[in-house]
Amino acid sequence: MKVSAHFAREAFWGCKAVDTARIPSCWENETDCFVNGHGNFYGYPRHYYEQVPAELLESVGNSTKIVVVSRNKDMRNGDYSIDYTYRDNVTTFFRSKGLAIQAHHSSGRPDDDFVYMCSARIFVQGGGGLSELVSAAVTANGGRVFKPR
Repeated sequence: MKVSAHFAREAFWGCKAVDTARIPSCWENETDCFVNGHGNFYGYPRHYYEQVPAELLESVGNSTKIVVVSRNKDMRNGDYSIDYTYRDNVTTFFRSKGLAIQAHHSSGRPDDDFVYMCSARIFVQGGGGLSELVSAAVTANGGRVFKPR
């Protein structure tokens, strides 16, 4: 897959309802985050992202912007408040570290979101299997992935 040059200074971070926090306080309290049977987070707490902004700024400079890709499957009968709170916490965090934020509104089609995120030259991995798969595709396409720790 060819990557457009305009993505060179954009770092993508993706979330979707299935992969984000189950409890609004997950951002602040790791014990409130959903973890699957293999120990994988579906929404990372803030302290897992602490090193990512500095690594981004050191690697690609302060002109990098975070493109937040948010796709929601209706898992809660239209109540996305927990997901929006988590997404907003992440964007506020990156903005507070000096990174510009741009929202990308999903078409609602998972395949479109997947292709869009896989086209990133820089990807900030979120929780869940989709983000892990996108990370693998970005790496295979010669891009760079920043992972929470």
